[in-house]
Amino acid sequence: MKYFLVLTSAIAVSAILTPLVRRLALQCGAIVQPRGDRWHRSPTPVLGGIAFVCAYTAVHLLLVGLDHQYRWLLVGGLLMSGLGLYDDLRGLAPQAKFIGQIIIAGILIGSGTMVEIVPWPVIAYPLSFLWLVGLTNAFNLIDNIDGLSAGIAAISASALSLFSLDGGNSSVGMLSLGLAGASIGFLFYNFNPARIFMGDCGSMFLGFMLAGLSLSGTWRHASSLFVTLLAPVLILSIPIFDTAFVTVTRKLRGQPVSQGGRDHLSHRLVLLGFSEKKTVLILYGLSAVCALGALFFNAVSPLVFAAVAFLFCVGLFYFCVYLGSAHAARTADIQQEYTGKQAHALRVNAQRFIEIFIDLALIAIAYFLAYVIRFESGLPGLQLTYFISTLPLVMVVKITLFYCFGLYQTIWRHVGVRDFINILKAVVLSTLIIMALILMYTRFEFFSRTVFVIDAMLCLLLVSGAHFSLRVLREYLESQPRDNRRVLLIGAGDAGEMALREIRNNPGLKFQVAGFVDDDPFKRNRKIHGVKVLGTVADIAAVVEKTRAREAFVTISALPTDDLARISQACREAGIECKWFHEIVPTSPLQSKDFQGLRS
Repeated sequence: MKYFLVLTSAIAVSAILTPLVRRLALQCGAIVQPRGDRWHRSPTPVLGGIAFVCAYTAVHLLLVGLDHQYRWLLVGGLLMSGLGLYDDLRGLAPQAKFIGQIIIAGILIGSGTMVEIVPWPVIAYPLSFLWLVGLTNAFNLIDNIDGLSAGIAAISASALSLFSLDGGNSSVGMLSLGLAGASIGFLFYNFNPARIFMGDCGSMFLGFMLAGLSLSGTWRHASSLFVTLLAPVLILSIPIFDTAFVTVTRKLRGQPVSQGGRDHLSHRLVLLGFSEKKTVLILYGLSAVCALGALFFNAVSPLVFAAVAFLFCVGLFYFCVYLGSAHAARTADIQQEYTGKQAHALRVNAQRFIEIFIDLALIAIAYFLAYVIRFESGLPGLQLTYFISTLPLVMVVKITLFYCFGLYQTIWRHVGVRDFINILKAVVLSTLIIMALILMYTRFEFFSRTVFVIDAMLCLLLVSGAHFSLRVLREYLESQPRDNRRVLLIGAGDAGEMALREIRNNPGLKFQVAGFVDDDPFKRNRKIHGVKVLGTVADIAAVVEKTRAREAFVTISALPTDDLARISQACREAGIECKWFHEIVPTSPLQSKDFQGLRS
């Protein structure tokens, strides 16, 4: 009951204070105007962070008062909020703000709240500064679209609360719950369309408090080194990944990291065609999945937890890679193309290195999970020794075969069946070679043949999944409904399939394929890449009424004059314009003869 009271009290106080702070901001002229490097479209009051800072402070004082262990955490949070407030009102140079953040982090670290898993101060102190200052700026950076920072903070704080309560740290659990409630109360006014922004005074407070609470909770009470390292990272993975993503992409473009811009994960999802609300909900979902993964660490061994966490991070990494590379034409307004030869070579070499590194890690994880699956009760001591002794052999043989079969010569976005066959060949052949070598030197004594069969299946699944992830993401995301102009494609053959792929690969066209029209009765209600054949030419009027299509594109390269006239007449009766597809996309491989009939 007390947990419910803490949560609801924080929500209520924050929700009551936010409109009052909004009125104060309007009276003081603390209003953010639309700018080219920002996302909002209308003047919006700022300083909303004051509301949930006050709400959390009240909860903090009621729960733990001025207890020495958490006194400096609150002091540091208030100082960080004050630093952000000064930046909101007067403006601070990035260097000055960074120095201020370091000083405030130093106050908290000096009070004894720091990374305690590392016994060497020369490492522990810099790591503590990096965690506190890094997360403070991470939440500042993700405050780039309505409701994102407050929502992620609420999810992360809730997960941190459950994690701490499960570990026996009730104080951190209650304080985290209070922070979650304060964020939720503010979110009522900050979710799209936002009526008030939190400002730096709010985002820096949230990041610092979550970083400090995680140091006081998960990093002091975790049962193992793996969990100690991975649990807080998983709970706070979205702001961490977004910060890393923006930092890397801006550095590659030669753009200062501190400079504002519309190149965050959220912005790129919107540019892919998702609404702002759906984008925020997608990132909420990813954050919740990461947090749930951290909460269930006790159900599995630390090594299995680490392996699964790494696999999820690999998936999130490929998601970021896709967002960073997809649709250069559509994201041209938020990018400055960095075309130096040295930078290009660096990107290419880095990509190859990352591919190989990820595959090596996946090979090791597949081999480890094969042992875990085979020996369900855990790895016996002798089998663990065999696993460790043969792991280098497995990694070397498999990565060599992967290279020989050309896995690192393929463009990520365009992998296909042939690439899968090459992965299959490499996995099978490498497994046979490994088994042959072990047979030669040990006659397979004490080794389980089942382990290598399971390993081959897992390795095939993980490596092919990694290599195909960009294509799967591209095809899934580009098939989602968008606010683009809805069109019909006439002709559901090879040319129609090519036209569909061209539209999806070229978002600058701003078309959404509503369906196909084809006179072949056997194709009716069938799908091509998820798009249904809705009827014949005679059904165009009904199809247009059903799909609200505004144009029709003919993809068939050669048609009799009578068929052209029939299509043209059907489109006119349906009230839509009909064109050749190659006239819309001059570079399309689809070509045809004159189509005067459609314009008559």
